[in-house]
Amino acid sequence: MAGKTDTLNELNERNDTELNPGDFRAFLAWLAPNSLHQDDAYESARRRLILFFAGRKCLEPEALADRTLDCAMRKVAEIPAEAAPLAYLIGIAKNIHRDELRAAQKLEAVRSALVTSPAQPLPDQEQRHTCLEKCLAELPTADRRLVLGYYSETKQAKIDRRKQLADECGLSLNALRNRIFRLNQRLALCVTSCLEQIPA
Repeated sequence: MAGKTDTLNELNERNDTELNPGDFRAFLAWLAPNSLHQDDAYESARRRLILFFAGRKCLEPEALADRTLDCAMRKVAEIPAEAAPLAYLIGIAKNIHRDELRAAQKLEAVRSALVTSPAQPLPDQEQRHTCLEKCLAELPTADRRLVLGYYSETKQAKIDRRKQLADECGLSLNALRNRIFRLNQRLALCVTSCLEQIPA
């Protein structure tokens, strides 16, 4: 029982809202009706989901696997009794993967709005950077540090830095991405407004 309690605590630590203990127990019972094998079944399902996301070149397969399991736990009452656990979880994982691709496309569009195309004249580039600096300065200190830190590294260092930021903010990686997305939207609107106020 201690192992299951520890797992539930870990799940709640990485989520913005707590999981219902009843849903967690119901999920484990659905995943492995034999209570002696529930912990092993959970870890096995998680490993399979990590492989699923890693095979699709996702940057954070562990976080996405956890997100898939969290989603299934929250919807456990809606899962058909005849559903095969692994197949059902993979179905959720496919939806999450599609959502991640769409979110990445939106984020890239927002980031593109903050960066000048090389084809633009130099004065426009200077104006855009001036507006971006102005908009960043208007953010609360914590939000400004978060945005700058989120984009401060590349490759593995970027992944490590984002995990560190999530830990410092007490957020899951998914919650951190959502917060950065909202901040980017806010910055994009601010930069657009700033540019419109510059005399032609």
